[in-house]
Amino acid sequence: MSNQTPRIEARRTRYAQIAPCALFAALAASASLERDVAFINEYAPPQDRPPSAQFVTNNCILAAEARAGAPEKYPDDIYLDYVLPYSVIREGCDDWRGDFRRRFLPLVENATNAYDAAVTLDRTIWDMVGVHYDTRRDKARQSPAHSMRIGMASCTGISIILIDACRAVGIPARLVGCNWTTIPGNHSWVEVWSDGRWRVLASGEKEREDDIWFLDYAAEADATRLETRIYASRWSPSPDGTLFWQTWDRPGRISDVPADDVTARYVTKTSFAVVASPQTLAIPEWKAAADALVAKHAAEARSYVVNASPTNSLEALKATHPRYVAFLMRPGEFDFASIARLKRMMRQIDDDPFDDALWGIVTGPDAATAMRIASSSRPRLVSSVLATTGVEANVATGRVAVISDAYPKGEWWQKDASGAISRHSETGSTAHVFASLWEKIDPEFLLTGSHATERNLEMPFSLGNVVVANGGFAVTPEVKWEGARSPLAAPRREKAWLAAGNCQIANHIDGKDMVMTALSFGKVNQFVGYIVPTWFGFAGWQTWRYCGSLGYPLAAAHYAAGQWLLKKLSDEDWKDETEKAGLLWDRDGTVFYGDPMQRIYIPSAAQTPPLDFGETPEVVIFPYSSAKRRFDPSKLPPNLKIFEADDFAIIEREAQVGSRK
Repeated sequence: MSNQTPRIEARRTRYAQIAPCALFAALAASASLERDVAFINEYAPPQDRPPSAQFVTNNCILAAEARAGAPEKYPDDIYLDYVLPYSVIREGCDDWRGDFRRRFLPLVENATNAYDAAVTLDRTIWDMVGVHYDTRRDKARQSPAHSMRIGMASCTGISIILIDACRAVGIPARLVGCNWTTIPGNHSWVEVWSDGRWRVLASGEKEREDDIWFLDYAAEADATRLETRIYASRWSPSPDGTLFWQTWDRPGRISDVPADDVTARYVTKTSFAVVASPQTLAIPEWKAAADALVAKHAAEARSYVVNASPTNSLEALKATHPRYVAFLMRPGEFDFASIARLKRMMRQIDDDPFDDALWGIVTGPDAATAMRIASSSRPRLVSSVLATTGVEANVATGRVAVISDAYPKGEWWQKDASGAISRHSETGSTAHVFASLWEKIDPEFLLTGSHATERNLEMPFSLGNVVVANGGFAVTPEVKWEGARSPLAAPRREKAWLAAGNCQIANHIDGKDMVMTALSFGKVNQFVGYIVPTWFGFAGWQTWRYCGSLGYPLAAAHYAAGQWLLKKLSDEDWKDETEKAGLLWDRDGTVFYGDPMQRIYIPSAAQTPPLDFGETPEVVIFPYSSAKRRFDPSKLPPNLKIFEADDFAIIEREAQVGSRK
């Protein structure tokens, strides 16, 4: 018996419940009925009262009839996800299709353009259904029947009705929405498939795509963050597993609705510069890495190569003011001093004292490593974390293992993919636990603290070290480096590493150091760490706060932490000279290695770092550099304080503002 047999038998059981004459009529009307029913059933959301087989079959019959008479033709994949489904964002199971088709088809039956037909529906149906926009509605995610019963709906509910009206007459439609970054709240609207592309429709507002009020706000979306990107709903899972990042009536930040990320279609196209010296670009293998970076981001950014020595590229960067900069550098081209010069230079592109771009160093001990980093393109949520410092058990990623001196000596805990927590106790070296978990869970993200240098990473309680040995990593069971060494297993998956509290671990010295070994042997694509001792720790732990608690990708988290640090230094009312000295120490103390446009996220609950610097404000990262203001102070809630620079803004809430030193 094949794996498909039980599913086929289940379908036959459902069909057997339908009267034979109705079944034969359905099969005659659509040779693809079984495919359509199977598609709906396979991806139907779990519900307390799932739809009956009769409901699903009738829904599919009516959808096929609507497609046959639609204003435009479209491919099967568009039909399956955006015409066939009976709900848009899992709002409930209403039998709307027959009623909507009967009422709305006469309005558009002579239309030859799907978008024009959808505009006609939007300008006509609201009095017919008796529903209008009102914030007093019961909830955001209302079904059409619910909205028609109470006569009101939010922008989400209005959009659902218009989408269902379009689908009832054979027009593919989907819901699009996002959380705003420059004004409070969020918004939902409709896209319609017409002329072979998705076109915007402002549901319930009688506006066409060339005259829609919210497009300017959508263009300012903070594209670096999952929760402020723009999403479009779908029925089946997206190829990369994306979910609509919206709450509606469900607790938590992320919904259960499959989605496509459509941010690039709305946000003003950003700019991305790859800076490399003439000597580096003269080497074909390194030139190929530069070309790979440009090609990877072509759809989302105006990408180009700057042929200049990275530390002497200020004038070239001033000429174009890119939003992202990747410095492609061979190992012999940089050291501690040149990294510090880069950090200072990247605050001088414009006149303010802040970092003027999200930037990183793409490098490796060889061109092959740089090429791997340059070519890695999939934005992703990591599924596994290995930490040697404090991570709370409610972190919302997949597998997690934590060895930390925040717990009693010898104890560590692990969470599996199902969320089950197991606690363990060891009597021997912490190093062998780290080595075992490194191989067992093959983590996609490393978070480390404790003592370190360019040559080693000390384990909690000083029970062993990770050291560089024979081109890879090895562990020593004792704090003395010369103890017996056991090689770490070669990783299977690419990784990111935030060394939030490790002294000097990111300082490149000779190619046999920790960071170069991490990038090559460790398959680390992004690395954030200190190039100096970490007596203060603000930059590293704030990066973890932004990444682990606030949902920023690692590159943007490092940028946000730096901007918040610089803002604190620029406060005129600063009184604590000791802490100010610590901020000055950290200002040029960390570095980001990797492609700054590659987004790597940790889906997490609130985390409390070991060093608490108080409330962490939100940093809105604008999609491009501009002198115009994005925030209107007169329209801000009274509990917010906004500091707006040229290309980012810091949002502090009342409690944070009141606690300022």
